[in-house]
Amino acid sequence: MKKFLMACALMIGFSGVAAASELGTHVHVAAFFKLPDQKSFQWPDEIKGEDIIGSLDGKADFLVLTQTVGIHDGDVLNIQNDVLRSGGANGYEDLGIDCQLSVNTSSGPDWTVGGKCDVFLPMLTSDGQKITGIIMPHPIETERVWHHVWDDPKSGIAVYFFKETGAVLGK
Repeated sequence: MKKFLMACALMIGFSGVAAASELGTHVHVAAFFKLPDQKSFQWPDEIKGEDIIGSLDGKADFLVLTQTVGIHDGDVLNIQNDVLRSGGANGYEDLGIDCQLSVNTSSGPDWTVGGKCDVFLPMLTSDGQKITGIIMPHPIETERVWHHVWDDPKSGIAVYFFKETGAVLGK
């Protein structure tokens, strides 16, 4: 029995190595906030190329930048960047962004992404309240382009989505 389990473990290990070199799909999600002196800056609908941070340099700073590999139709991405800290009056403060994005890839090269983001960054809003942003189904037609999928004008926060298919994993 022990030899059988070891053989199974080796087969699983080798199959993982094989899968790591297959073609796959990458999804990148980025969230930004406007810098204080850039209130009039308008978020571009698209940012061509991979360097979204360089493209927004001097206008916005990022809250989160993430990559997910091996996306399949119907996957839900859970993207979170939160800080929980001790607050006043023996309470806690929760600061950050928490997004759930559903990805539909069934229509071939034209994808759809939708979902919601909860943002609690009281220093960016005048009333200090949590913001819930609904991301209506948004078409993602082109690859290697950052697509603006949501923003909140009150806080100056925006979310972008980027896809690339055929990327080699693990080489």
